[in-house]
Amino acid sequence: MWTKTLDDVDIYFYPDHHVQSYSWRKFDKDTREAAYTQAQRELQVSLGITLADPDDDDVYNVFYAVCEQSLYILLNTPRQEEDGVSNVIDEGDEDKENKSAPTRQGVLICPQASRYLGLNRIKMSRG
Repeated sequence: MWTKTLDDVDIYFYPDHHVQSYSWRKFDKDTREAAYTQAQRELQVSLGITLADPDDDDVYNVFYAVCEQSLYILLNTPRQEEDGVSNVIDEGDEDKENKSAPTRQGVLICPQASRYLGLNRIKMSRG
């Protein structure tokens, strides 16, 4: 069962725990909550799993992966400020001339989350 909340994610990104703490905290609570929810959904769908709290014996930490995916979503999803509210821009409607706008096209799971999930391990065999 998944019991982790945004408060747990905020602790993960606490200033003396994570070098990107400022990047996480610069977004308002509602935007962080939306990214956290989206990250859970993306990992569940991409991996075909149901999220569950990690055990102490788990080699890979799904919670850390969800946290890193949440930050990745915030930093790489185009958005626009309107009346003090941050709105995600649909990449399909994005101005194609603006090459500096962040984009997530082609990357479903960020590299940091992949590491926590053990997805980037290389298996070598000799035959």
